[in-house]
Amino acid sequence: MPTLLLSESSFVRAVPLAAATLVGRGAACLARVSTAACPAHWLELRWVSDRWLWRALAAQDRTYGGGAFSADGWRTLDARAGARVRLTGADVHVELVDDGPPLPFAWDMLADEPLDGDALTEVAEVRGDQLIPLDAEGDPACALRDGQYWVHVGADGSTRMLRAYVPVGFPPTLSPRMDLARPKAILDIDSGELRASFVQDDVVAVVRGECVRVLLVFALARLHGEGWLDASAAWASWADLGGARETSLERMSWERGKLRAQLARQRVSGLDTLFARRKVGAFVELRLNLGPAAIFLRS
Repeated sequence: MPTLLLSESSFVRAVPLAAATLVGRGAACLARVSTAACPAHWLELRWVSDRWLWRALAAQDRTYGGGAFSADGWRTLDARAGARVRLTGADVHVELVDDGPPLPFAWDMLADEPLDGDALTEVAEVRGDQLIPLDAEGDPACALRDGQYWVHVGADGSTRMLRAYVPVGFPPTLSPRMDLARPKAILDIDSGELRASFVQDDVVAVVRGECVRVLLVFALARLHGEGWLDASAAWASWADLGGARETSLERMSWERGKLRAQLARQRVSGLDTLFARRKVGAFVELRLNLGPAAIFLRS
């Protein structure tokens, strides 16, 4: 059973993953957080094709996690890589410990706990990806829908209100509006406003915030040379442009991640091509993939 470990301070809770799972304080969240600093709907996790994806629905500026970017702001979450997604300022993080496909399970609404394995077979018949109430006598026409509630009456006359979680597919919501892997993209950076506009054909995607200052570092390097920068050189240039000197080198990769996340939310694809990467000795260098002719700066 694919399982998410939800950690709050010293408390850890294991939650089975539905095909679509919300994490947060809200009543609709399967993985419910009690910490007040966590948004009502913080994260969403989905099983898409053969992998788990995640995205932040709120508090994006306080959410840190790894994984390759997909469409519409989604990122992969791989249990084998020990990947975590954490919320700063709240001492909350989640970790995937089994990344297999979702399996059917039920949730006891009164006890507020999941039923799987032997406990599940006491209230429903499990047939592949289907859940059939025991009193339906195995009739496939009575298979429960994902999210459907039902009442189970035990042999002793006790009743339990249950909710079914049945694997279902979630196709991509919308097609990309812009593809950075295609040519003819233009970058316009307003350094005074920390605003950058990506333009392709008649489509514009705008990003704002500190990630624009990091983007400016690589844009200036591209305009005034070959453009290749390692983490130390990028950090030094970023600090010279007004970045906070007390922060670590990791800030560079975090801000690039935020940049891609803002673009992904605007249905920009080809995000893995935004920066080129090469290894020089023990160092990794990055370069903005847009050529000098496609970069425009204003202050």
